Amino acid sequence: NRLVVEDPRLYRTTANGRVTLSGPLAGGAVIGGTIILGETEVRVPSTGLGATGPIPDGLVHVNEPADVRRTRARADLIEEDEAAGGSGPGVVYGLDLTILAQDQIFIRGRGLDAELGGELTLAGTTANVIPTGRFELIRGRIDLLGQRITLTEGYVTLAGDFTPTIRLVARTETEDDVTVVIIVEGEATEPDITFSSEPQLPEDEVLSRLLFGRSIDNISALQAAQLANAVATLSGRGGVGIIDNLRETTGLDDLDVTTDEEGNVGLQAGAYLSENVYSSVNVDSEGEAEINLNLDVTESITVRGGASNDGETSLGVFFERDY
Repeated sequence: NRLVVEDPRLYRTTANGRVTLSGPLAGGAVIGGTIILGETEVRVPSTGLGATGPIPDGLVHVNEPADVRRTRARADLIEEDEAAGGSGPGVVYGLDLTILAQDQIFIRGRGLDAELGGELTLAGTTANVIPTGRFELIRGRIDLLGQRITLTEGYVTLAGDFTPTIRLVARTETEDDVTVVIIVEGEATEPDITFSSEPQLPEDEVLSRLLFGRSIDNISALQAAQLANAVATLSGRGGVGIIDNLRETTGLDDLDVTTDEEGNVGLQAGAYLSENVYSSVNVDSEGEAEINLNLDVTESITVRGGASNDGETSLGVFFERDY
C-alpha cells in the first residue's frame, strides 16, 4: 500500500497491489499479482549518469561482511570461481507480475515533458526478468528555444535491468514545407536525440530551419549561439529551465508558456484533481481563457468538457481503445 519505489537519480513512483508467492519455496514457486502505480516521474538527467565510466573489473572487497557478500551473490555480482566457496546459487522463482498505470507516468528533462500510460508484464524468472508491454504516449511536447513541438507518438518500456527505455517522436512543418522529425530514443539515463527531415537535409540545417525558419547560412551569430545552446541542452549539458522549476513549485502536472505565429505569449496549466479527473486552463495574451476537464469514466470511455470566458462551451463523450 503506497510503497515508494525510486532511484533518486532517475525515477520515483508509488506502488499499490497484492503480490503472491505460490509453490515450493525450495525452487519452482511463482511470484505473481498485479501492481498499480501511482504518479510516476521519470527524470531524464541533464547530464549522463555514466560520466565516470563503469566500475572496473577486478574490484577487491576487503573484509567484506557476510551479509554484504550474500547481497552481491543474489545480485549475480560475484564470479563463479569467486563464489565457489559459498553456499551455491540462490533459489530462482518464476515471475507472473502485471504492472498497471493508465496515466500519470511523466517523463521530464532535456526539454521533454510527456505523460504516458499503459501496462507491463514481468515474466521469466528472478534470475532472468523478461518485461513485455509498454506505456504509451498520452500527451506531451518537446521544448527547443521557445519552440513547443507536440509529440505525436512514443512509449516507455523496461530493459532487463529495469532501466526505463524511451522512444518519443515529434513532427512539425516549417514555413518552407520541410517536415522536421525529432526522435528521442534510448535508455532514460542517456537517450540519443536525432533530427531528420522530409526532404532529407543535414542535421544542423534541420535544426536551423526548425528554430529560425531559415537556412543555417542565413542566421546571425546570436542565432548560431542559440542553436549551439539547444544542441547542448539536448545532448545533456544543459540545466532545468525556469518553467520546470515553477511547475514543481506550484505542484502542477503541466505548465507551459506558448507562443503563436504572431509571437503572442500564452499560458497553459494542467493538473490531476483526482485519479481520474484532469483539468487544464489556457490563457492567451489578450486575456481570453478556456478551461477543459477530462473525466475518465472507464479505461475506454472519457467525458471531455470545456468552457471559455466568452460563454462558449463544449461537451463530448469519447470511446478509445488500444489494439
